Amino acid sequence: MQILANGFVQGLVIALLAIGFNTVFLPTKVFFVAQAGLYALSPFLALQLLRWDVPWWLAFTLPVVISAGLAGLMETLNHRPLQRREASTGVHLIASLGLYIAIVQIVAMIWGNETQVLRRGIDQVFRPGDIILTRSQVIAAAVSAILMIAYIFWLRRTNLGLQFRALADNPIQLALFGYNTDRLRMCAFMVAGGITACASLVTAYDIGFDPHGGLHAVLLAIVAVIIGGRGTFVAPMLGGILLGLLRAQVVWHWSARWQEAATFALLAFFLLFRPHGILGRKMRLEAE
Repeated sequence: MQILANGFVQGLVIALLAIGFNTVFLPTKVFFVAQAGLYALSPFLALQLLRWDVPWWLAFTLPVVISAGLAGLMETLNHRPLQRREASTGVHLIASLGLYIAIVQIVAMIWGNETQVLRRGIDQVFRPGDIILTRSQVIAAAVSAILMIAYIFWLRRTNLGLQFRALADNPIQLALFGYNTDRLRMCAFMVAGGITACASLVTAYDIGFDPHGGLHAVLLAIVAVIIGGRGTFVAPMLGGILLGLLRAQVVWHWSARWQEAATFALLAFFLLFRPHGILGRKMRLEAE
């Protein structure tokens, strides 16, 4: 049970980051690698604010707002002009990768390459039955679960969420109906930026952080998206939880050195035998 609990907590955080990635990819088809730069930047901003004696709630809220704003700025100055020039997905990928590299280098120049921590002292431990969970794990699981529930509610129960789903299904028809697709694209990037910062902060509070951890985290999120299914917004949640459980089992039965091998072996299996993911469905060629 302890291994399942650890894997479930890890899976929730991966799932949160995965829906952040899919929030941009599904409606815009932009491979948002710069998300990894926002992931790396957010905990350093929180650390700097804490050093300035800013209240902890504000020190953890401002990086989320800044990350959302930066993601919107990336859409305004980079991806929207490329989209208007009908740039290919490869061009978007390279441009986003360039933004990621620039952010990481700026972070490294300002704060250095050393691993940092947000919490101080020994973490508090909770013992529900035979399971041992740290306060950091409880916070990570609670924040991830609450945000995913709020995300589903926003998609299913609000008018903006309905427009957002329509943008993913058929952006041209949505524009013909008179809706502002540029505003919806901006919303997608900003939501993804905020979600990314939340996932980064709860992870940093638990295990620490450095400037180069963002790309690895986003790669796990992409694997979760492919496993769960790229065609829906909520399927990556299932992929993230399954991936977290798998990685915890690998660490327990073998070694942490085999985590990445098991992760990408699972990815290869799905790409070969279930390319549309667990909850994905095969669509007509013209729809794809």
